[in-house]
Amino acid sequence: MIPILAGFECGRLCWNGHDLLLSTDHVPGGRMTAHYRVAQEHELARSRDGLPWRHDVGKRLRTAEAAGADVIWDLNHFDPPDDPAFHARNAASLARQDRPFWICPVNEPSIYPMLAGMGRDDAVRLALTMTRAAKDHHPDVRVLTTDPLNGIGERQFEATDALVATGLVDVVGVNYYPHTARTSLSKVLLKTARRYRLPILVAETSWHDGHREQQRRFHGMNKGAWLRHVLSEVELARTKGAEVVGVCWYPIIDSPPWNRPGARHRWSHGLIRGDFSIDPDLAAALAQRTEPKGQLGFNFRFAV
Repeated sequence: MIPILAGFECGRLCWNGHDLLLSTDHVPGGRMTAHYRVAQEHELARSRDGLPWRHDVGKRLRTAEAAGADVIWDLNHFDPPDDPAFHARNAASLARQDRPFWICPVNEPSIYPMLAGMGRDDAVRLALTMTRAAKDHHPDVRVLTTDPLNGIGERQFEATDALVATGLVDVVGVNYYPHTARTSLSKVLLKTARRYRLPILVAETSWHDGHREQQRRFHGMNKGAWLRHVLSEVELARTKGAEVVGVCWYPIIDSPPWNRPGARHRWSHGLIRGDFSIDPDLAAALAQRTEPKGQLGFNFRFAV
């Protein structure tokens, strides 16, 4: 079965300072531990989460460890550190040294010109700087790339090409959303797998109730239907030879709109709602298609 991961939105938006870890209370001393517990109760034992430089990296690592969370950590999610090498060294040094330290150094470098005020090539260089610094301060750093791969055109692969060419990448992440999809997910996964000959993770996907473009393209779907659709596309790609190692539902928590961080209304794209209730459609789909306990599939779990 395909492992399903819980993705925790950890970005900070440069134009208004909206820190999504704060607006969703996914912080130590807040709801972070409770969020992990809900994810685990729905058989989402693995996660994508963040270690932003503006937060206490050690506290975030310790909170995840105490909760038994198995995490791939974003070091930078639309908020470049003032001192990238120091940030990566700090995170790697504070992580447990007897287990693999999974990182995504820069989330979606291709859209940094729009969301972080940094050119794509600069974002790629930033990712390499942090990856190399982390590897210098931890014995087993493993690297996930993520970028919007919504079709099979050549330009969308340029940032991932540059990162994979260094030989530092372990898993290639495909971020694929219904409102920006240009071709089927199975075709994207096959093209990506054949291009890089590396394991592939659907590193971000979700369904946003009320999103007009999603409803126009995929009329009548909801979160549960979208998850089932994604999993069927993954299975199709796997039957044709793609090594797809998991799917991350991103984000797992409903968040305030990006441009209105203080709004009481939240975007309905997660499993966990703002009032801590659970989305029934997504919960039902997860219950129907979960990874059996004890079966690790692709091993994101800490090595012993």
